[in-house]
Amino acid sequence: MFDQTLIRVCLILGSFITAGYILRRVRHAKVQIEDTIFWLMFSAALLILAIFPGIAYWAANLLGFMSPINFVYVVIIFLLLAKQFKVRILTEQVALNEEKAERDKLDL
Repeated sequence: MFDQTLIRVCLILGSFITAGYILRRVRHAKVQIEDTIFWLMFSAALLILAIFPGIAYWAANLLGFMSPINFVYVVIIFLLLAKQFKVRILTEQVALNEEKAERDKLDL
């Protein structure tokens, strides 16, 4: 089993690396505001779980996970899947809007 301190350090480093990368991309105007907000909140969630491991222990116990790190993995996977699902929905909406605009253009 991994050392708790190592996992906490990895979460903190991951949080700071994610935040630094996103802020750098914002500075170069290569990321949208919605994406920036998501990634900064994701980074904050990692940081909170690293600083206050009691949250992970409490939630893991409440939800019946064998280990708090499994809860952390599930949270990370859930957030990334939710982000991916949102991106897919927005992509489909853009494609439908483009298709509708193309049909409207042909109708004129």
